[in-house]
Amino acid sequence: MFEKLNECIERRYISGRNLTLAQFRIKAGCVVPAHSHENEQISLILEGRALFVVGGVTREVSAGEVVHIPPGVLHEVKALTDVVVVDVFSPRRDDWEKGGDSYLRGGAR
Repeated sequence: MFEKLNECIERRYISGRNLTLAQFRIKAGCVVPAHSHENEQISLILEGRALFVVGGVTREVSAGEVVHIPPGVLHEVKALTDVVVVDVFSPRRDDWEKGGDSYLRGGAR
């Protein structure tokens, strides 16, 4: 079941011992604000198009493309269309379990 984080982002995820797998649905025009985390992240775009800004480099990605985000690197995302993305994080996103996802809940626009 998807959790509504704000008016334009929904998420569902599961964590194993060493990683977290998350699926997001992001509405067109929504921006996930710049943030960083200790986790390495790989994002697979399943549907739609988005702009990823990773470490100051902007890249437009479409369905079937993959983005790598190293640990500690500032990044943000703008949905150009409705987007469905799967993210893999290592190590697991224990911060989400502790409420460390305010950048998604209140900050996205």
